Amino acid sequence: MSKLKVAYITRHTVSNYGSLLQAYATQTALEKLGFEPVCINYWREDEQPPHLARTLLQMSRWNKNGCTRALYRVTQKPVLDYAVKRFNRYRADFLRTTERLYNSDRELRADCPRADVYMTGSDQVWNVIANGQIDPAYFLDFVPDDARKIAYAASFGGKSVAPADREVVAALLQRYSAVCVRENSGVQIAAGLGIRAVQVLDPTLLLDRTDWESMLPNRRPAGDYVLVYQLHPNKSFERYAAQFAQRRGLKLYRVHPYFHHIVKPGKFVCCPPVQDFLWYIRHARFLLTDSFHGTALAIGLNTQFVDILPSKYSERNQSVLELTGLKDRILQSYEDFSIADQDIDFERVNRIIREERSRCLHILKGMIEGTDG
Repeated sequence: MSKLKVAYITRHTVSNYGSLLQAYATQTALEKLGFEPVCINYWREDEQPPHLARTLLQMSRWNKNGCTRALYRVTQKPVLDYAVKRFNRYRADFLRTTERLYNSDRELRADCPRADVYMTGSDQVWNVIANGQIDPAYFLDFVPDDARKIAYAASFGGKSVAPADREVVAALLQRYSAVCVRENSGVQIAAGLGIRAVQVLDPTLLLDRTDWESMLPNRRPAGDYVLVYQLHPNKSFERYAAQFAQRRGLKLYRVHPYFHHIVKPGKFVCCPPVQDFLWYIRHARFLLTDSFHGTALAIGLNTQFVDILPSKYSERNQSVLELTGLKDRILQSYEDFSIADQDIDFERVNRIIREERSRCLHILKGMIEGTDG
C-alpha cells in the first residue's frame, strides 16, 4: 500500500532557525507517522533577495524619508543576502521540497502540486506577511475544493485578525476539513470567525530530546556559558544579558543569522550551521531568549532558560510556557537576576510534553487519514 502524500505549506524560506526547524520537525513527524511529506516550495518574489530589503522597509521605522530609506537599503541588503545564502544551503540539507519553486499564489493556482492531503503547517502563516497583507496561499486557496485540506499548529501571530481581513479569513478557513492552531489565543480567534480549532504543540515539540541530540556535533564546550538568542531590538535585553553573565562569572555568547549583531554584547557566532545552533542551545548553562522557537527548543533540549517577552506577538511564548507551567521563567524586571536561581524541573516538564506529544500526533494522524471525526 502506497503512503499518503502530504504537501504542506509554511514559512520555510525565512532566514531564521525557528522557521527552518519547525518545517524540518513537521517533515520528520509526518515521516514517523508513515506518510510521505513534501514542503511546497513557495517563496514570494517580493521576499526574495533582490526585493527583500525594499519589502521589509515598508513595515520599518526607517521608512520616513528618502535618506533613511536609502540608508536602510544600503546597510540591510548585504546582511539579508548573506543570511539567505547560508539558509539556502541549510534548507537544501534538511528539507524535501517540491521540484518547482512557486513565486506567487497565481503560479500555485495554475500548477497545484499533486498530493493526497494538503496541509497548512505551523509558524505565523496566518499573520500578515512582510508587506502587511494576508497571503491566501497560506490558507490553501490554490487547492481544489474537493481536496482534503487541514492545518497543523498554524498561528495567527497576534491576538486578533484585522477587521478588514476577518471576512476573507473566515471564508478561507471554512474550506478546511480540520483546523489545529498553535496558541490558545488562536482557538479563541478561530471561534470568533465561526471556526472550530484545537490547540496543538509546535512541531519542534513533536520531536523528543534524542531526536535533536542525534543531530549535534560530538564535542564538549570549553566551559559553562550564557547564550543569547535575540530576535527583536531591545537595548534593555542586551544590557541585562551582559550583567546576567557577569554576575554568574560566565562567558556570554550570542547567536544570530544577521552579522550586524556583532556590535551587541557577547562573543558573536554568526549564522552557524543548524547542528551547531542546536549545540549551542543544548550546552548552554542558561539561554536568554525572546524567541518562541528558542523557548521551545530550550524546553525540548532541557536547557535552563529565561524568557524575555517581545513587545509584539508574545502570545506564542506565553502559550507554551503556560502549557508547561513555566510562566515563572518570564522576566518581569530587568533588575531581577535571581529568576534562574532555581532550576527548571524538567522531569515534570518532559512528562507534560510527552502526554501532549502523544495527543497531538494522534490528532495529526487522524486529520490526514480523515478519521478525526
